[in-house]
Amino acid sequence: MQKKYAEKGVVLLALSNEADSKVKPFVKKNRMNYIVASAAKAARSYGVRGYPTYFVIDPDGEVAHVSHSHKQAELSVKKLLESKPPKVTGSLGQVAAKSAYKKARKLHKKKKYSKALKAYEKIVRKHKGTPYADKASARIDKIKSNPEIMAKIRKADAKKKCETWLNTAQTLAGMGKKNEAAEYYQRVIDEFPESKYAETAKVELANL
Repeated sequence: MQKKYAEKGVVLLALSNEADSKVKPFVKKNRMNYIVASAAKAARSYGVRGYPTYFVIDPDGEVAHVSHSHKQAELSVKKLLESKPPKVTGSLGQVAAKSAYKKARKLHKKKKYSKALKAYEKIVRKHKGTPYADKASARIDKIKSNPEIMAKIRKADAKKKCETWLNTAQTLAGMGKKNEAAEYYQRVIDEFPESKYAETAKVELANL
């Protein structure tokens, strides 16, 4: 259905009431190419009594069809496309790219440069060929051409990496896995030798 109808303006959305930790691996394993939400609370609002339940929502936001049948749901989509086509057309990829770009811009405006840069880079990789990938690429160039911003990004990335490695090392040390802990301490020392994190790593490594 995704391949058949996305270009006609149909958006497929799957809602699961299970946790993200369970849903995400399932989505990846099955290569699901449409939007899937986890920990959804829609079942009670929509009166879901069995799974799967299909809802077809028309361009006015009204529920046009409810059933447990994939075949019946698709038939309803076909009829709606003929009688009541979507007001906004465009592929799901374009919709997703636009949404991702808006989120990246918000991060950028809030001066969360490291997160914004990663978000822009993801858009370029994932939504290649869309106008939003071109916009994201331009934003990446602008960020990377600013030495002050890049210094802040490197500092933020160093903080995140070092704190993660130190926490991992401390956990391993607490479990008695000294050799593994030493590897993480050494990683901090080698990659960020002039940082305060390296000093902490040296002291804790010496006390193993």
